[in-house]
Amino acid sequence: MKKVLLIAYQFPPKSGPGVHRSKNLAKHLRKHGYEPIIFTINKKAIEVERGFIDNKQLEDLPADLNIIRTNAGFLSKISVLLMELKVYRLFWYFFYPIFWEWSSLWPFLNYQKAIKIVKQHKINLIYTSSGPFSSMYLGWLLQTKFKIPWVADLRDPFTDAYVWQFPSKIHWKLARLWEKWMFKKPAHLIVNTNEVKKLFISRKLTDPNKISVVNNGF
Repeated sequence: MKKVLLIAYQFPPKSGPGVHRSKNLAKHLRKHGYEPIIFTINKKAIEVERGFIDNKQLEDLPADLNIIRTNAGFLSKISVLLMELKVYRLFWYFFYPIFWEWSSLWPFLNYQKAIKIVKQHKINLIYTSSGPFSSMYLGWLLQTKFKIPWVADLRDPFTDAYVWQFPSKIHWKLARLWEKWMFKKPAHLIVNTNEVKKLFISRKLTDPNKISVVNNGF
């Protein structure tokens, strides 16, 4: 059975809409010849980010599923402190490449650990779930180092989505440039609607032959 490293920052027992797509993928991958190894954050990281924990989410998953949990890093703690001091927006504006997501340092802090996992388990495929979009850095770095394919699943668009905010129009334009650079890196891109697929192709963010649609389930 081939092995896939499923990198999902949002994964049970973290609660919320962002976990279900990765959770159900991990639940059914074995039926299709892939053994998933989950790379995600631990409970402490969820609590630091003031996220909700729902242990019942884990009951839907195979009991023997290999889930590797890591620290999210210090940025989450700093971000929470800055929000309490009511100065977070100031740092968000001037240090946006760092503060664009609370998870922005997570891929780099855990890169060496991910390398060991790929070697130990002889991983055949890298899969990332976004958002957060910073997770894509880890997929790209591992694909570059090991020359194994990376599939990036985008649960939502980034700069074209109303749910993401930017400090200014300049930051938004810089994020658009980042999209054009990063979205071409995966061996394959997955989106959740045909409309998003058409949008990404029209913006030339990816090769039309390297993008597929997997709709959300219910």
